[in-house]
Amino acid sequence: MTNMENLQPHLDEQTRQDQIYNDAMLSLQAAKRDDERNGYAVMSAAMGYGEGSMGNGIFAKITHGAQLFCIAFACAAPPFLVWYVLL
Repeated sequence: MTNMENLQPHLDEQTRQDQIYNDAMLSLQAAKRDDERNGYAVMSAAMGYGEGSMGNGIFAKITHGAQLFCIAFACAAPPFLVWYVLL
């Protein structure tokens, strides 16, 4: 056997390991891009909600009604709970 024939299995193994390493790095980069993409989606949804709830349309009216309901519930629930538990 020549010296190159002795090195061929080592070179094949190194090539295989390099390919696995490159695949793993690409996977990590894809995961990082997915995290960044999710962050942009959340911010886009929050900004869209904010813009939509400040106008004069139906969504703004629904949002205002939901806010009033939450305020009324926060004011009315404690007395009802006290009446239910103590009386």
